[in-house]
Amino acid sequence: MSFAGLLLTYGLNTWLPEIMGQYGFGKAYSLTFLLVLNAAAIVGGLVAAATVDRTGPKRIIAGTFALAALALVLLTFHMPFAVLLTAVGVAGVGTIGTQVLVYGFVSNFYTTPTRAAGVAWCAGFGRLGGILGPLAGGLLLSAGVTGQAAFWIFAVVALLGAVVTALVPRPAAREAEELAGATAHDGDAEPALR
Repeated sequence: MSFAGLLLTYGLNTWLPEIMGQYGFGKAYSLTFLLVLNAAAIVGGLVAAATVDRTGPKRIIAGTFALAALALVLLTFHMPFAVLLTAVGVAGVGTIGTQVLVYGFVSNFYTTPTRAAGVAWCAGFGRLGGILGPLAGGLLLSAGVTGQAAFWIFAVVALLGAVVTALVPRPAAREAEELAGATAHDGDAEPALR
């Protein structure tokens, strides 16, 4: 999940203006596209985080990855500018906004003493995607791949992120910690009752 999220985050932040330039949007639009991508990620990330607190992270993260895939596919069509900006915003929520949620989700898979190391491993592995995203975008564009194909490739990565998220099992480490905590609390309560 982290690998896909950071690949998309850094790939789109690096290459979105260039890809959109192939669709006829000049340099003046570069800042607009990046601003919408990142601003929507902030707002959408906050809304998604509030939803995660009520429903759990797995469905929300898989759903936002899937929304990113859909938005990236929509970017390959010629649409009115307002619709295009909306698709860029949804892509921002499903990439940058989703990546923030991944760390909270991953933390549920580790017990308290190992949580920092587990999330750090996730972040470290994700950084490989963060390195590959800009490199892959550069290789694709220098090889003459069209912006449409680049968006499709990014969409496939987002879809793979959704599939991987959907396949994540319940965190066994968390269950063990909760069970141990319940047993410890039961043991603490008995002497007080005597």
